[in-house]
Order: sequence, then structure tokens, then C-alpha cells
Amino acid sequence: MESGGRRVIVTALDHQRSQRLTTGRREAPVPQRIRHRERASVVASRRVAEATVWLELESPAVAADSRPGQFVMLGYGLDSPGQFMLPRPFSVGWRSGDGRIGILLRIFGGGTHRLSTLRPGDSLLVLGPLGVPFRLDERPVQCIAGGVGLAPFIFLSDQATAAGRSVRLIYGERSGSHVFDPELVKRLTGMEPEVWTEDGSLGRQGLVTRGMDLEDDSILLACGPTPMLQAVRSLAHKHGKPLQVSVEEYMGCGVGTCQGCVVPGSDGRWIKSCLEGPVFDAEDLAWPT
Repeated sequence: MESGGRRVIVTALDHQRSQRLTTGRREAPVPQRIRHRERASVVASRRVAEATVWLELESPAVAADSRPGQFVMLGYGLDSPGQFMLPRPFSVGWRSGDGRIGILLRIFGGGTHRLSTLRPGDSLLVLGPLGVPFRLDERPVQCIAGGVGLAPFIFLSDQATAAGRSVRLIYGERSGSHVFDPELVKRLTGMEPEVWTEDGSLGRQGLVTRGMDLEDDSILLACGPTPMLQAVRSLAHKHGKPLQVSVEEYMGCGVGTCQGCVVPGSDGRWIKSCLEGPVFDAEDLAWPT
């Protein structure tokens, strides 16, 4: 249907996903997903670290319905044939009260390089919000972020601290030159991240897992490269800590069609992370032994 000039897509959950989320391992009921497809204007673009850019897009419909852990697909659309590229998935990194969303991107190839050159006034096609968000209760939260896995935790920390929740943001990078501007993180979230770098050039030296508190009563949330997620899951499993992970997978569509984002489940199934994730209970996935 059309809403205010924007296309709004409302979909019921597919049967398999509905069965899993209502009668399987997850207990919380999942509502219908609302997806918006809208042309968004670039409001701000700034380089915040080596090969890393922070974009702010005017996307009021997506901003209104997004929750921490969800993502959007960004592209140019078929109405811009000279700029065609496959859409790219990005976590919703933040939202403002006036309808902006924040996107944290790191330049890995031609597509992300093109997106990094966007300037205020340029436009993109946005589809979202997509996927399953993080689930919180009354317990304190530890967010363990690696690289651009920081993005959903900027959003979550902002929302959680505003609601009076206790949150730690533990953020790791290879070196200080790759660290997202800590002052901007503080401005967006109201809190300072605990920075770890492998070479010790900024913050504390070591892997980000060294910052985890495995003895308290908090929930662990993690997003980052797969090796980091494996290390966090190993520690959480050993200490009996609840853990949710947000996986980083290649996606060509974001809506379950291309099957490029499947991950192995602990029950032997291949799971589409764009539909049943990207956030999972860690024990719902198969991990190397």
C-alpha cells in the first residue's frame, strides 16, 4: 500500500519462521513485519575512522519503525540505471526524533566505496527495517562490538540508556586508526565506549573479549566478525551466560529470496539470517567444536 508517497509493505511471517518463533526455542511472539521502501536523502556524511564513514539519511518511515539489531538494504534503484549496484545490508546504527537514521559503513570494495562518496543532497533507495531485533529484559546489558559491529549498539545504547537501563559498550578494533570517533559515539549514545585495540594504540590493549564480565547477571549481546562471535560464544557457553549474536552475512535481497545469507542452525537446518536473524540466541546456531 502507499502511505504519504512512500511504499509500505506489510507481510505475515512465513509458516516455517512462525512455527519456530512461536512454538520453538524463542518464547516471545513476533508481530507482523512492516517494511518501508522510500527514497532517502543524505543529510550528513563524515569520515569517522580509517576507511570508515558515518552517513545520516532522512528516512522517517524507516526510522519510526526500526528497533536495535534490525537492518536496511541500501541501493540506488532501477530508476537510477546509471548508478545500478546490488543493494547492500547495513545495520540501523541510530535514529533521531526527526526521522533520520545513522549508517556506519567501512570501505571493503566498489559498492561501499561508492556509498562512501555520497554527499548531502544525494539520495538512496532504502528498504527496511528488516530482520529480528535484539530482545532485552530488566537485566543489565553488555554489548560486545567488533569493527562495524559497533553500529547496532550505538542505536541500542542510545535507546537503553534513555530508558534507564544499565549498559556497557565494549568495542574492539585492530588499531586506533580504525576506531569510530569516540566523541561522536558519546554524543549519539550519552555514554563512552570501552575501547580495546589489538595493538594498544588506543584504549586498552588486547582482544575485545578481555573486556567482558562473565561473573555478573547481565545479558551478553555481540556483533562483529565471525571469529569474534565464536570466541564470545565459547566464553559465554563456558560460563553459562545468555548470549544473543548478530551475524554479518552477505545479502543480495534482504527478504529471503536470494538465500545468500544462510547460516547453520543447531538443529541441522540452514537458516536465512535476513528473516530469522540477523539476531539469534547463540545456542540456536551451530558453532565449530
